[in-house]
This record gives sequence, C-alpha cells and structure tokens, in this order.
Amino acid sequence: GYFTDANRVNCAAPFRNGRRIVYGTNNGVYLSDLHEPNRLPIKVLALDDVTQVDILEDSQLLIVLAERSVITFPLDVLNPMDPTSGLKRGKRIAAHTSFFKTGICMNRVIVCVVKTSALSTTVKTFEPIEQSALNKSKPTFKKLLQGGNDTLKLFKEFYIPVESHSLSILRSRLCIGVSRGFQILDLESLETQPLVDPSDPSLEFIDKKDNLRPLAIFRVDTEILLCYDEWAVFVDRRGFRARGDWQANWEGHPTAFAIEPSFIEIWDIVTCSVRQVIPGDNLRCLFAESSPTGSAHLQNIPSIPNAPFGRTVSELGSHSMGERAILLGFDDRVISLKPVTLALPGPPQPTGGSSRPSGDAQQ
Repeated sequence: GYFTDANRVNCAAPFRNGRRIVYGTNNGVYLSDLHEPNRLPIKVLALDDVTQVDILEDSQLLIVLAERSVITFPLDVLNPMDPTSGLKRGKRIAAHTSFFKTGICMNRVIVCVVKTSALSTTVKTFEPIEQSALNKSKPTFKKLLQGGNDTLKLFKEFYIPVESHSLSILRSRLCIGVSRGFQILDLESLETQPLVDPSDPSLEFIDKKDNLRPLAIFRVDTEILLCYDEWAVFVDRRGFRARGDWQANWEGHPTAFAIEPSFIEIWDIVTCSVRQVIPGDNLRCLFAESSPTGSAHLQNIPSIPNAPFGRTVSELGSHSMGERAILLGFDDRVISLKPVTLALPGPPQPTGGSSRPSGDAQQ
C-alpha cells in the first residue's frame, strides 16, 4: 500500500460528494481524487502527527488536528506543488486538544473542540464566520502575520468536572460520553442531565460499571442505541430501556463502534446476533458518519442502515465513495466498507430436464 508504518494514515474526510478525500497521516495531509483511481494520493500540507481532519464545504474550510492543535485552512490553499505554502494561511484555533467534532445544532454549523483529562473536560464550541463577512473585512497587518482573518468564532464554552470519551452533536443539544455514561447538555442553559433514566432498575448495571467508556449513540427508528466499549443497549426517548433484555456483548474490545483492531463485528440489531465478522490487521476507523459539508446533511443522531455490509472489502478505486460508506485503515491501505442489500432467495429451480423456459412463458 501507499501508506506505510512510518507514515500511517490516521483519519480521512470525503468531500465533493465523495469524489475527493483528504487523509491525515503522521507527516501531513494528503489529497486523493477518485476520478483518477490510478493516481497516488498527493501531499498538500506538511504537518506532523495529524490525527483528525474534517471539511466544511459550505465555508470552504479544512479543519486539522495536528500535534494536539486545531488549525483551519481555506480549501484553496491545498497545493500539491508546494505542501509548505499553505501553512502560511493556517489559523490556529486551539491547543492541547483531545479531539474535535463538527455537526449541525440549533440550525447552525458548529465545531466542538474538546480538551479532556482524567479529572475534567473543557469544550469550546465555534461556528464558521460567513464568507461574505470575511470578504468585506480586510485583515490587519497583525492578522496577516498570524495567518489572515479569523475563520471560526466562539459560540459557547463550558466545563465538566469529569473525563470525556466521546461527543455527539444532536439537533438542539450535545451528548457527551463521560466516565459515568452519556450526558445530555443543553447549549442554551449549559445544564446537563443523564441520557439514561436513573429510576430504571433494568439499567442499574450501567451505573455500577467501573471504567465505563461510552463510544457512540445511534438512532434506530424511534429508539436510541447506546454503544459502550463492552456492550450496547437500546433506550427510548425518555431514557428507559427498550426492547426488553436486548443487549449486544462485543466479542472484542472496540476502539470505535464495533471495530476491534483485528476484526469488525457486523451485528443484526433486530435479532441481537453477529451477522458478519470481517478480519483484518491493524484496523482503525478513519471516517464513519456524515459531517456538515453541505445543507443536505441536516441530521439528528446518525442512523444505522438496516442492511449487512459487503462481504468483500476492496481498496478505493471507484469514482465516488457512495452513501453510508465507512473508510477504514487496513494495515497499510485505505479501504471502504459499504452496506449491501442481500437478495432474497428465489423459488427452487427444477433439478432435471431442460433449463429453457416453458412454452407459455413470456419470451
């Protein structure tokens, strides 16, 4: 593969309807055009230790987490001829960052920058500055030295006295995965409350679990699937347990939702059984859910497709990623995983005689 152990790919973000992909690696940001499948990814930004990338297409912004600093770049600075030239246009938003998340909340695009430790979490929520406002204001000499005009402005900032493991952006609130479970935060009042109702005795085992690590939440019809590092359960919108004693117990120790470094578990959320296991080496999730790259991506909680995934996993080589694709790091390669609809078995075929249709069949 193109990416090696010395230059491991850590993250990815598709844009332009999946026709282009940016990759974050140990030594920079790379660009790949799926319209040119035989062309190798090209280095466009020389940065060390890139662990997250995302693109806000409406704002024409690339957001990068490199060496624990969040930096924004205009998309037009991605220059394959000189990967260092675009660094002058970068704008440092935050330092000492654990991770960031983009999404749409309260009808606005937001970027949540999370700084967490074993004892506390600080979340700064930004929103992009409109391009019209940027075009009207001329940068001062000081701003030119710092990389030009500001690209994001602070919207809200809050503090939680506990370590955080994940963050999901909902329609009007945030869901933060902390050591005591999922917490819902109201961005208007900045008040928090547990997602799981503490009065439900069937969910007491969640509160009693030590070193709990909430990974992600997903909407499945009218219910919510809560995924932790050991198991997953359903709750309704009030926080009470749904589907009786339904519980998915992971076979491995996932680093992302149902992805363990040596295999991927595909679960049937109706029968609570493993539908498929995809083995691999050094598997890691690079991209798995839609980000607000355009107005068509207005969503609440990411939904789970009611279909299994392709049994064979191929390297990227088509002209577009397609919908619901998951990008994975697979040893030294990047692969895409897509849900497929399995055809139902047809009527049994006759075992003897001619295979030609009968005389009264339509020709």
